[in-house]
Amino acid sequence: MNDDEKYLFDLNGYILIKEVLGPDEIAAANEAIDRHLDRGKYRDRDLTLAGGSPALEGRMGRGDLSGMLDWDEPWCLPFRRMLAHPKLVPYLNETMGKGFRMDHSMFLLWMDKGSEGFTLHGSSGPHFDPNQYYIFRDGRMHNGLSVVSIQLTDVNPGDGGFVLIPGSHKGNFACPGDMRRNLKYQEHIRQITCKAGDAVIFSEAVTHGTLPWTSDEPRRSIMTRYTAGNLAYVPAPPVPEWANEREQAVLQPPYHSRLDRPVLEE
Repeated sequence: MNDDEKYLFDLNGYILIKEVLGPDEIAAANEAIDRHLDRGKYRDRDLTLAGGSPALEGRMGRGDLSGMLDWDEPWCLPFRRMLAHPKLVPYLNETMGKGFRMDHSMFLLWMDKGSEGFTLHGSSGPHFDPNQYYIFRDGRMHNGLSVVSIQLTDVNPGDGGFVLIPGSHKGNFACPGDMRRNLKYQEHIRQITCKAGDAVIFSEAVTHGTLPWTSDEPRRSIMTRYTAGNLAYVPAPPVPEWANEREQAVLQPPYHSRLDRPVLEE
């Protein structure tokens, strides 16, 4: 992670990394999803994420699909490689420290045309969250729970999808309610556009959400939440038998790196 990238992450609370996946990796992941999409489900309309906002409402909920790390081979392999992808490791080492770990299991978030948005949310503001935070001390960044979102389809200007408020990971005041519902101050809300194969890494402290999806092509984002090696937001499951040495390092339960925790070198 070069000095420019460190500056931009510290400034904005996220970074866009181009071409993490190549064309063959994108095609393999999409084929695997096509074969398993019937296992996914749309979010129940009684569990709407739009927060009553007319700017975020849609005809349907978003789609969620999980379990890809445990699919039969070869369908699991594209996603297991994403877990500790060599192009992502330098960024995760820098933003969370060596010995980072997967916290929430990987899943697919998809949005068809007409899918509703999600009110903006995040842990920045007047109260400190000991699991979701951004701190800068002694010349380096320290992040709690953070997200890697790898795109399997293009996100173009005006399509909707992922948005955030740049710099809000360092905010000290509560985000205005109408801003969270995308009803005011839209000039401060940034849609993140990217191509299939790109990845977005962002702190859960940054205020973020989604806009309704307008494109005829679906949005497909592989979401994985990571945290520092000594932290856990959700209970840590046992390390699966299928994991190779690199994957085992990311799937360890939380404990301090000074206790010979395995780390991934860049």
